[in-house]
Amino acid sequence: MKAALDHEVPRMYEFEAIVILAAAFIIVYMIGGLRNRKLLVRYSRAIKKQLQPKSEFIGFRPLGSSGLRVLCNMKKDMPLSKIEMAVSLVDRENVMHYPLALVTKERDRVTIWATSKARPTLSFEICQKTENPYKKRPAGLALRDHVIYQEGLTKHFNMASSNEARARDVLRDQEFEGSLLRARNFLTYLLVDEAESRIFLTGKLTEESLEPLLEVALASARGID
Repeated sequence: MKAALDHEVPRMYEFEAIVILAAAFIIVYMIGGLRNRKLLVRYSRAIKKQLQPKSEFIGFRPLGSSGLRVLCNMKKDMPLSKIEMAVSLVDRENVMHYPLALVTKERDRVTIWATSKARPTLSFEICQKTENPYKKRPAGLALRDHVIYQEGLTKHFNMASSNEARARDVLRDQEFEGSLLRARNFLTYLLVDEAESRIFLTGKLTEESLEPLLEVALASARGID
């Protein structure tokens, strides 16, 4: 009898451990999902605040609690005809996100695709020194790495372009240089594609980062025509 009881005790502890673990997963899932939905509302409001004065139409398409897509048709006096955005949130509903984030440093992210009204006079990319630009650069786009001489920028970014002399002129534009400096802690990668008249940008997403990142997209469009 005693042996049977001793055998049942570990099983009881195993069952309790499974119940506690399952409850922890459920709680994290619910709290994480609620946190993401609240963030999506705040990000949507911040995007609308930044883009509505510059646009004729702005629309949002939610993607559950993981993100949303944005389409914005710009006003006639803007250098861009259209901006599309993708907001991607980290998986706060997954309990494994939290220990892994300590290693991966995963953050909420925003991706911006913008169409320039004027055809760019060159192609160039700017990326954080910690990033590998070749992972994001479109296949077949021939760019040459070169030094950024502006002291404030060279600490944070690497640059490559199809026309080094023209790229230096773009960087000397005070509006563009200022926008890069304000976005230096958020901007991950910027590409201006001459062939596609397109601007592609990725960055870390916070309520504070949206304005400087959008400034970079607009300033790059003004500086390349």
